[in-house]
Amino acid sequence: MEAEAITGIILAGGRSARMGSNKALLPVDGKPLLRHLAERMLALGVRRIIVACGTEERGREYRTLLQGLHGTVGLTADRFPDCGPLAGLHAALSAMPEPGYGFAMACDMPVISETLFARMGRAAEESASRPQLVRTALQPFHALYHTSAAEELERRLERGDLRVMPLLNALLTVELEPAAGEEEAFINLNTPELYERYVHLRGNRD
Repeated sequence: MEAEAITGIILAGGRSARMGSNKALLPVDGKPLLRHLAERMLALGVRRIIVACGTEERGREYRTLLQGLHGTVGLTADRFPDCGPLAGLHAALSAMPEPGYGFAMACDMPVISETLFARMGRAAEESASRPQLVRTALQPFHALYHTSAAEELERRLERGDLRVMPLLNALLTVELEPAAGEEEAFINLNTPELYERYVHLRGNRD
């Protein structure tokens, strides 16, 4: 599956409670993490990105940060407020203009594996049955979700079931093993300590 057929999804509507400030705004390589991640997605060949921003107010703030990108970037607020990542994923999949796959990343994940992304696209295309989810073991993000998964998400949100792993187990799934070097894609910066460590390591590499 070509990258241009996949919509990028960035979940950026959370409260960032453990970080103490909005993770999407943390500086990485001299720019907010949200913009850094959007640029990385576009560099893969993705042409459209949807940012699940949680609220309209936050969406207005993000729109300014994302100006000037060469792809199409849309923002969507949660239909189920204060319901965590499942609400953001539901909002983004529901906002996709046509059936297809969305490549979902949390806004605190600064690394995209180009090889793993490509393998996920091939797995989705080559599967005998159209999977609703292509992921690696126990990882809900850096994953492909089909728009058909929005129905299952909505049912769970309506009954207040916000657990991520039961959702993953309920979807028709193709699971891949990460190759050497691809595990870095699952780094997340959800505490000040993890963020400082990541920035320090990047500084030492440069």
